[in-house]
Amino acid sequence: MVWIILCAISYIGIFVIFKLIDVKGAPLLNCIVVNYLTATILGFAIFGSFPVAHIVEANWFPIGILLGFLFIVTFLLVGISSSKTGIVITTVASKMSLVVPMLFYIIMYGEPVSAVKIVAILLAVASVILCTYKPSKEKTKSDIWKILLPAIIFIAMGANDSLVIYSRERFGISDDAALFTATLFGISLLCGILYSIVKKGTLRKFLTFKTWWLGILLGSFNFGSVYFVIQSMNTGIISTSSLYGICNTSTILLSILIGVIFFKEKLTRLNVVGGICAIATIILLAYSGM
Repeated sequence: MVWIILCAISYIGIFVIFKLIDVKGAPLLNCIVVNYLTATILGFAIFGSFPVAHIVEANWFPIGILLGFLFIVTFLLVGISSSKTGIVITTVASKMSLVVPMLFYIIMYGEPVSAVKIVAILLAVASVILCTYKPSKEKTKSDIWKILLPAIIFIAMGANDSLVIYSRERFGISDDAALFTATLFGISLLCGILYSIVKKGTLRKFLTFKTWWLGILLGSFNFGSVYFVIQSMNTGIISTSSLYGICNTSTILLSILIGVIFFKEKLTRLNVVGGICAIATIILLAYSGM
């Protein structure tokens, strides 16, 4: 149960740090690169060594490369989508992706589905839409971007979580959880460094203090969001589909509370109803997944 709680805290922490990056006006790409540096160092520190030969020979190495590439591409797409289509649409698309790993595990590994779990999944979708909905006057430059970018983010985030599930189930990642996590974040780091070198005016932004402290905090929570979810799956206390649903809906619920308390955000009636749906989702998923 401790791993599940730490997993949920990590998910929430990512939201808070992204919010702080926006509030503090820190350079997003640079914070993301520092975030991956931090996550990589944490992973190898927990594993206790940097076994290059073992990593390259590991049966999960190819999928680790793919995941590492997808992680940073998805992060960058979220930033682009926020400016092109608006924060509201982007947030809904990213949070809705929780359905993908839930359905992936149910279909791929034949997890029994009860009526309670079906209701919980539907409530999870409703809670995402209601919790993130806010009347928006944001203008978009192109209708095709409004459809295409959120769709890509939905698929990419869902694919990332599904690939983590597949890696754990296919390769039995247990003792190697920290090493696996460090490796895929290391790939993300390399991609981020290359992109920073190519993109004009990016390197000098690494000299700002806020880039580093925010990036380090983001990396700590980001590492936990993968490492702790793998450890949670390894315990077998709760089904994998329920685990992802609980972590994501609790993130949505607590992000609302944090937004109201610390960032003075205002809630609509629909947001409140969404919060109630999120609480119901967590209870039902916990009940059906035990």
